[in-house]
Amino acid sequence: MALAPGLPGLATSTVCSGVPQPLRSAVEAAVGPVLAATDAAASRTARLRLSLEVPGRRVFLKATPQSHRHAHTLDTEALIAPAVRSLAPRLLHHGTADGWRWLLFDHIVGRVADLSQGSEDRDAAAHALRRLTKLPAPDAAGLRAEERWAHLGAGLDLGLLTGDRLVHTDLNPGNILIQDDGTAVLLDWARPGRGAGWLSSGFLLAQLIDAGTRAADAEDWARRALPGWAAASADAADTFVTALTRRRAEQAATCTPGRRAERKGQLRSAMAWHRFRTRT
Repeated sequence: MALAPGLPGLATSTVCSGVPQPLRSAVEAAVGPVLAATDAAASRTARLRLSLEVPGRRVFLKATPQSHRHAHTLDTEALIAPAVRSLAPRLLHHGTADGWRWLLFDHIVGRVADLSQGSEDRDAAAHALRRLTKLPAPDAAGLRAEERWAHLGAGLDLGLLTGDRLVHTDLNPGNILIQDDGTAVLLDWARPGRGAGWLSSGFLLAQLIDAGTRAADAEDWARRALPGWAAASADAADTFVTALTRRRAEQAATCTPGRRAERKGQLRSAMAWHRFRTRT
């Protein structure tokens, strides 16, 4: 969820073009008249994502039709918001209007994280994850790691992934926003998980390898920056990487043609990580 103006793909307008009037009316009842809107590209979980100028401030709107297959993830975000208020944009208002589910967040000024090797953004992300490992999973994060990947678990002890910590399962660079002070904000809590505290670190490591870092270098960095990952048993980490590789193979085989190149690249990264771990 891109919250900052000026990012590639954003176009400013003076009206909420494409926003149904009942939805706009609900938003304006909550925060006042919309003076201008900056449009961000739609995502899998939200058909509309807009940075809105309202009297005295900016807010961010995320909305999708209730008939959409991912509409329930906005319900999840609303429920999880109180648990992540120290790490994520504050949820201001939420509701439904004329068949739309909508959320309004604080507008956060920042940029998408650079996860390439040597970037200071990686340390900012690690700091946020160290704080995340202290958060117990609320009831809204009901999907346990071993349940999420049960169909991928042949020959694996998925019990090694269990725990009571809140897990961010989608730590791609676009969901890690770097603020002007260098701190990281974690966005898009549409699919929170429950499991071992180090699992979020595993998802971040996968993104580092996707960004071109060799698996050996990524793990060396993690041993210094992510104590939870460093403390995880080798068997548990191997189980995670194997399940992740199987999941990415599944995604590459079933995705739409438009995402095939991306998914195949992610699969290659996961396979490289898996080869590294099975050699050591």
